[in-house]
Amino acid sequence: MREAEIKRALSSHLSLATDSSMLFLEELELYGGKFRADFVDVAEMHCYEIKSSGDTLSRLVGQGNSYCRVFDKVTLVTAECHLKKVIPILPSWWGVLVINETKDKPFKKLRTAKPNNNHEPLYLATLLKKDECISVLEELGAARGWKSKSLYLIQEHVAELLTLAELKTVVRERLKQRLFACVI
Repeated sequence: MREAEIKRALSSHLSLATDSSMLFLEELELYGGKFRADFVDVAEMHCYEIKSSGDTLSRLVGQGNSYCRVFDKVTLVTAECHLKKVIPILPSWWGVLVINETKDKPFKKLRTAKPNNNHEPLYLATLLKKDECISVLEELGAARGWKSKSLYLIQEHVAELLTLAELKTVVRERLKQRLFACVI
């Protein structure tokens, strides 16, 4: 399966596996676009990184280091040919889904994702776009003098003003708003 097919199958698989309404974003940018999370369940802040049989694993370590600073859970969705290489390097809290080529059961769960406790506020704030950061600052009454600053500086300021719990809530809500804006 190619990545687009895997994403469609994953969306169906995850929607069937849970009763909650799942909100998915594809290619979510982190660190100003340096990394892109393949598939994110925004409600759970659960990142699904896809490595099909045609993919290389050269960027996985860097992606993993980034994801562990941002997401509540991470699951690698991978072809079986990659398992021997990835299992030893994955953090123990990452989940693993193996891509199955059959249509009736497209994935086999090898490991369930566990909660991540390594969030870093600045990295979490990099999920926000400039207008979202400015909106947060306006709500806090702290936007004056910040609208013309660089995105990185504004994200850093937002991360400094909010507690980690507040920032996690703000990021989740802004990502949901982004999703709903795309639907309209």
